[in-house]
Amino acid sequence: MEKFAAAFKKVQKINKAIIGAVLLLMIGVVFLQTFCRFVIFKSLTWSEELSRYLFVALIVLGINLAATDHLFVRIELIDGYLKGKAQYVMDVIRKGIAIYVSLILMYSGYGLIEIGGYQISPAMGIPMSLLYGIMFIGFIMNFLALIVDTWEEFGKEKEVG
Repeated sequence: MEKFAAAFKKVQKINKAIIGAVLLLMIGVVFLQTFCRFVIFKSLTWSEELSRYLFVALIVLGINLAATDHLFVRIELIDGYLKGKAQYVMDVIRKGIAIYVSLILMYSGYGLIEIGGYQISPAMGIPMSLLYGIMFIGFIMNFLALIVDTWEEFGKEKEVG
């Protein structure tokens, strides 16, 4: 599992570079649309759709980084009252729920890929299965990030206990 975790961390570094490129591309598209609308007085028909798809890709591909860095929303009031074993149990419950939700979204995303093969985006004419495929990959990466994080957390508890 240690080799898998190390390999996954390398994949996440590549994913960070992809996310950075997607963000720059999204900024460029929005800037180009703004420039064309206010300087040339013509609107680009495809820019809003592309920026929306890039935004979805940015979020879905970045969710695994949030899982790795423990950046999900928590209720600090509960964390403040729980100590020791109760805190450990709460963390296990959180990770279990997150893994379950990720599996559901991964399964749903896989089903949408097939449906998306019959649809094309209105402005750009690309198959929707491409966007759904990105969502599927993002939730697979989130699932793997949660598994690696859970394994690392249990590994720490074994060493301490």
